[in-house]
Amino acid sequence: MKKYLILTAFISVSFCFTSKAQQSLALLQENIYSTNYNPGKPSLYKWHVGIPLLSNSNILINENLFTYKKLIVSTDTSKIINPRGLLNNLKRQSSLQIHLNEEIIGFGFRIKEKSYVSFSTRLRSESYVFFPNELMKMFIEGNAEYIGENVQSKPSVYHSSYLEIGVAYQYTLNKNYTFGLRPKLLFGISNIHTTQSEINFLTTQDWSILANGKIQANTYLPLDTDFNFQQEAFIAGLFKNVGMAFDLGTTIKLPYDLGIAVGITDLGFIKWKNAELTQRASFQTNDTGSFAADGNIYFNGLKITMQELVNGEFDDATSFLDSLNQDDFFTASYQSIAAYTSSVYPKVYIEAFYKLSKFRFSVLSRTDFVGKRIIPSFTFGCSGYFGNIVELALSYSIYNRTYSNVGFGFHFHFGPVQWYCSFDNFIAPFIPLRINNFSLQSGLYLGIRPKKEKKVRSSEM
Repeated sequence: MKKYLILTAFISVSFCFTSKAQQSLALLQENIYSTNYNPGKPSLYKWHVGIPLLSNSNILINENLFTYKKLIVSTDTSKIINPRGLLNNLKRQSSLQIHLNEEIIGFGFRIKEKSYVSFSTRLRSESYVFFPNELMKMFIEGNAEYIGENVQSKPSVYHSSYLEIGVAYQYTLNKNYTFGLRPKLLFGISNIHTTQSEINFLTTQDWSILANGKIQANTYLPLDTDFNFQQEAFIAGLFKNVGMAFDLGTTIKLPYDLGIAVGITDLGFIKWKNAELTQRASFQTNDTGSFAADGNIYFNGLKITMQELVNGEFDDATSFLDSLNQDDFFTASYQSIAAYTSSVYPKVYIEAFYKLSKFRFSVLSRTDFVGKRIIPSFTFGCSGYFGNIVELALSYSIYNRTYSNVGFGFHFHFGPVQWYCSFDNFIAPFIPLRINNFSLQSGLYLGIRPKKEKKVRSSEM
C-alpha cells in the first residue's frame, strides 16, 4: 500500500505545480501572447522582447467535481462532508484540468511590412484527470438500483510536461488575410498516458457485487519500480525524449467589419525512450471476465456478498483496506519498456468577430482532444482600445461544464513597456467557496508598435 501512496503523492505534487489559462487573453488584440492561440493572428509590433520568466505566466485550477459549499456542511460542533452534495454536482464528464505554459525566453521582429518572425522557449505541462462518476454514485447511494446491471466506468489520467522551442512565421496578404505557422521542437520531462481503462461492477439478484477491471498506462516518471527517486537517470534523460509539434492558423477580415479566425495548436508527439524510466503500469483484478447482454451473464472477479458482511467476515475497515494490497483483490505490475510514443494534446480555436466603433465583439470556441475524449469550451467577449494607453476586455465562458466564469482583462502601454493581466473567472476570489475554477494570466514585456499602427488601431476599435 505504501508504494501506491507514494505514486499518488507524486502525481498530486506534479499537478500542484502546473497551470493553464483559458481564452480571455485571446480577446486582447494588442497583446503579442494572444498569438499563442492562433499564430495567424496579426502581430501589431515592430519588435518585442520578453522579460525572462516574467513575460507570460499562467495559473488555473479547473475542476467540475465539487464546490466547497456543496461538499462541506457546517454543524454546531464541526464541519462534515456531505456525499449527497458531491452527487448533485457530478457532471456527465467530471474532470480536473491543471496546466502550465511559462515562457522562459521570447522575442520577435517584423520583416518589412507583411512578415513577423518570433522565437519562444517555454516550459509546459498539461494534466487531465477524468473521474469515475458511475462508481462514485454507486458507492455513495448503494447498489440497490443496479441489480442486474453492469456499471461501467473508464477513469483515466493524461499528463505531459516538456520543454518547447518554437519559431513562428506570420505573413499578411492584402491587409485582409494573415497566415501563421509555428513548428516546435519538444523535449519530454514527465508523462502519464492511459492506454486502457475499464472497471465493471455487477450487482446480482442476491445483491452480490462482482467486480472486474483493468487499467493500464505508459509512464515516464523519475521513479523506479520500487518508487525510489532516480535523480541521475532523470537528469541524464532530459534531452533524450524528443518530439515535434506545430501550430498553424489564419485570420480573415470579411466585408461589413466581420471576420473569422481559426487556429490549430499542439499537433504533434513525443517519443519517450530512456529505458531506465519508461514503464508500463498495469492494475487488474485477478479473475477477469466479461459481461454480455441478451440476458446472459458471464462475469468473474472479486465477489462480496451481503451475507458475508452480515456475518462480519470483514472484521473492520482497516482489514478491508489492507486487503486491497493483497493478490486476492488485484495485481499491480510494472514492466520496463524500451520506448513508447504519446501525443501532445491538440486544440482547435475558432473565432468569429465583429467591429463596431471602438469595440470588437467575439464568439470563441476551444476544443481540446485528449486521448479519445473531446473537451469543448465557449467564450463570448468584447474588447475595446481606448486611446493609445489601455485595452480592456470582458468575457463570459462556459468550460469544463461550469457556467459561472466571468472574465476580465487589461493591457497597459507605458512607452515600450507592456503590462497585461487577464482573468477567466475574476469573481472567484470574492466567493471562493462556491466556485470551481480560478485562472490568472499576466506578464510584462517590451514592445514597440509602429506609429501608423497606433492610429489605425485606435480608429478601428
